Amino acid sequence: MAKRISVAVMVALVAIMALAPSVMAAPQSSRQPDINWREAPWQARWEPFPVWPGWGQVPRNGTGLQYWLDYSAETNELILTVHNPTRRPIRVSTPSGMKTDFVLWRNGNVAYRATYGKVFTQALVEETFRAGQSRTYKEALPNELRQGTYFAQAYFIAETKWAPVASSYINLRPSPAKDPLEYTVEYMGPSWWSRSPKLRVTIKNTSDKDITLPYQYGYQVLVKKSGDRDYRGDVGIGQSIGTIEAGATRYVFVPLDALERGSYQVDVRSNVGSGYYRVVSQTWFHIW
Repeated sequence: MAKRISVAVMVALVAIMALAPSVMAAPQSSRQPDINWREAPWQARWEPFPVWPGWGQVPRNGTGLQYWLDYSAETNELILTVHNPTRRPIRVSTPSGMKTDFVLWRNGNVAYRATYGKVFTQALVEETFRAGQSRTYKEALPNELRQGTYFAQAYFIAETKWAPVASSYINLRPSPAKDPLEYTVEYMGPSWWSRSPKLRVTIKNTSDKDITLPYQYGYQVLVKKSGDRDYRGDVGIGQSIGTIEAGATRYVFVPLDALERGSYQVDVRSNVGSGYYRVVSQTWFHIW
């Protein structure tokens, strides 16, 4: 009898070990098909946990991370940025593959929810944010959502699931025309050859035509303190002029000497490919 039990146990162990690689390689989530977000199901407000249409806040004794929520009209994505403003690493964990949740509200009802109808892996997930590090979490919105204004919430489960960590109003519009200019922005800290921190903005004309930028039409480089709604008036570029030849690249340097210590967000905005300004490149940095 004991032999039979031990043999059965060994067979079960072999079977588990054979299945383990496929389980570990499984994606962190999968969505049930046929969810029509043009008429959102009422259960989305309560599953996988209840949500309310408030601005929310980060717990006072939380992880120490900072959060910002943005919407990219060009890619139709919600973007949650998580930033470690401290000088020490911050480790967080979640009990499953559900790291974030994004909720859209309209007329007091849930119009879209990222986690609804998804099945997540039930395994501990750990992440470490290095000092000064930022990470982004993106959620592509379904095309069937109606155009208009929505109230967007972002949840970071390792912080709390009882309130959003960041919220914002967004406006869903038709996809804008492709911008012929490509933009990147990066922070350059003080170095041995320059003690002044600055931003370097790279603008590349990807078209086969020269592009002339009058002051009311082009790109902006705007800076604000993390968490603020308004941009600084003493830092950045509000107007752009000149001609960028076909295939050429322009480099723009923005001095940051006027900034005091703290965490900042820089948005590069453009209206070249549309009739309104939208964020086309973005980064975060810390002045020590």
